[in-house]
Amino acid sequence: MVKLMGTSKVQIRSVAYPNKRRQMVRALPDIKTDITIFADDDVLWPPKLLPWMLAPLEDEAYGGVGTNQRLRRAEAPNLQQKIYGYLNALYLERRNFDCASCMYMDGGLPCLSGRTVAYRSNILKDEAFIRGFTHEEWLGRYQLNADDDNFITRWLVSHDKKIGYQYHKEAEILTTLEDNPNFVKQCLRWSRSNWRSNITSMFCDGHIWRLADGPLTKKQPWSTYAVYQTTLLQWAFLWDCLLLYLYFISTELWSPESQLLGLAALLSWMLMSKFVKLLGHYIRYPVDLLFLPISIIFGYLHGLIKAKAMLSLNVTAWGTRDGADDDDAYRMIRVSRKQQEASHPSMPEALDSTGEKCEHTYGVSHHV
Repeated sequence: MVKLMGTSKVQIRSVAYPNKRRQMVRALPDIKTDITIFADDDVLWPPKLLPWMLAPLEDEAYGGVGTNQRLRRAEAPNLQQKIYGYLNALYLERRNFDCASCMYMDGGLPCLSGRTVAYRSNILKDEAFIRGFTHEEWLGRYQLNADDDNFITRWLVSHDKKIGYQYHKEAEILTTLEDNPNFVKQCLRWSRSNWRSNITSMFCDGHIWRLADGPLTKKQPWSTYAVYQTTLLQWAFLWDCLLLYLYFISTELWSPESQLLGLAALLSWMLMSKFVKLLGHYIRYPVDLLFLPISIIFGYLHGLIKAKAMLSLNVTAWGTRDGADDDDAYRMIRVSRKQQEASHPSMPEALDSTGEKCEHTYGVSHHV
């Protein structure tokens, strides 16, 4: 295919064992430009995407820029594809909302998605970054080679690089997601990644808690509240049941009419809280309002997926497409203490933001 293109600007590189982190590092020496863009093979770009992505990087303080994302809806879908496609579209809509709001409020961003993202090449080529990127550890027992986009995002935050996010139609890519029963496995993989990365951000790295401009100013207070802590505390079914229970306990002396009116107000507020982030999607596709009950039910059932993910954080398999797990044995490798010491013998024990020993490290230089 490259020969048919008739250009020397496209080159193919390979590694002995398939693994995205090592594949990315293998290509870095061939990059001659100031900006490096990573993109998945199933995304469609709008015509003016590159100027929009490059614009924030005119400021040297920015280290990376992410993009707005929408679903490539299936053509002539059956009912199953419509339902799974609807849930996928809501996931991206919610993600866009969270990214845009966090960026506006405090400049935070939980993850620069690797579907399409731009970074400064000198950051990626830095020896300390490459060392950490290829030797990340999880729980002090595993070498983690999955979750590459989460690692790079945390690296930018920890090294005081600003992150950009272009929430605009001109910077909106289209992507594909699972529109079949593999959708559940996809959600499970995403949930495991969120658990691993957000726990690292909150309790190991601690950079999102670090004091910024003053003694009472946190670096990313809104992002911590809106995104990071939800990994631990967002269990929709439990909280909604508790809300209803407390409502009936606190209003047991009300008249039946008043209690019914208050219940209607509470249920309306609960519905609005599940609806407001998704308003943009329903404006574009009003017919999808017919599926609203499905999204609410799935929101409750997602707690089961999240709980299963929490109990299987050492699993990195995709399980959603042919060949996707050929490198699964290399995504999380159990390492012994001797292997760790041989890998970085001069590295002191990693410390978290409180000075306590941290079981998750980025590599030799991240905590220096």
